[in-house]
Amino acid sequence: MNHSNALMELSLKELGEILSRLHLTPFENAAKSWFARTVANYYEDEKKLTWIITFVGEDTISDLLIHIHTGRPLKDVQIKVLSDYGIVVNSRVPEDFRDRLLNWSKSRYVRRFPTKLDNVHHSFFMRSVLMLAYFERVKEIKLTRRKNDRNVRKLGEALFLEKEEIWKVINTLVRIGLIQKTKDLYKLNTRAYMDWRNEPVDIALEKFYNFNAGNLGMRLINRIAQYQHNPEDWVDMSVFAGTSTEYDQCRYLGLIQTHNDAGKTFVQLRPESWFLTKKEFHPLWKEKTILVSAAFEVLVPFHCEPFILFELLPACIIKDFHYFLVLDIDLSSETLNSNVLSDFYNTLVAKTEAIPDVVKYDLEESINYVKRS
Repeated sequence: MNHSNALMELSLKELGEILSRLHLTPFENAAKSWFARTVANYYEDEKKLTWIITFVGEDTISDLLIHIHTGRPLKDVQIKVLSDYGIVVNSRVPEDFRDRLLNWSKSRYVRRFPTKLDNVHHSFFMRSVLMLAYFERVKEIKLTRRKNDRNVRKLGEALFLEKEEIWKVINTLVRIGLIQKTKDLYKLNTRAYMDWRNEPVDIALEKFYNFNAGNLGMRLINRIAQYQHNPEDWVDMSVFAGTSTEYDQCRYLGLIQTHNDAGKTFVQLRPESWFLTKKEFHPLWKEKTILVSAAFEVLVPFHCEPFILFELLPACIIKDFHYFLVLDIDLSSETLNSNVLSDFYNTLVAKTEAIPDVVKYDLEESINYVKRS
């Protein structure tokens, strides 16, 4: 029910008292519908709420907005005073007024922290891409839960992952069908993997996180996106009451990053969740952020678009993994062909400001050599 219709349920006397408190004067013999419409129209001006604070109290308005955003109940005394001013009608905020309050007040819960540096957190999707690239090289591997399993240790060293994280990633990839498990033997499901690789990136990413974050996690990042209109924005978690489980899950998966300030927790979408919710590349994905050194190293920032790793990893060996994923270019692999090398080279050209001449020369020579072979 809209605001005007809800007010029509009050008596003419009650409407007159509300008008008086708002310093509005009815004309003689004004109809009840005029009273209701005038009060409703009064609150179409956002600035009027600022004036109302003087009479109902800032705490009451703050609690009203939290009620609008989270559904947290108002106190009886607050309902009474808000009813006196026609904001609450019969213990409820009318739907159209609720929507306006929601939109007006979103900026109240958004902050910026110019000096805040990004938390280094490798997304679960990026870790999974690294695991799949490893399996693409080795095809299959035997892994056990034994304390000092040699292959588990080698895998952890190759991908810079802890043992617990290795099993979380592998078990996820088994459940979604990209890796096949037969007793202790783990093998890349080549057909499913190639089908997955050929899917549009938005669909592949959405399927992956629908599976891992679930409905609640996806709902949380979509709610954050309603408040966060710019990549630099941080959203006050107080507007997302009752979301501790999905908050922890999204944080672990690398879909959000957090910042504490003055006793409050703020959240921000990461590039992958920005892409999922906004259906557009995060600005960081549009920049040329990859570095290439004359020592044949490729440095990929942790926030970089993870899909480009499919083009980079076949021609590289992982050397380090922190802020940068440091890759050593390795052109000795027998699996390299002209298409793989061309994709690798073209990705570097697209994502790097400059490639050292010595690296550029060797890559071009390798591509030409493979084409001639």
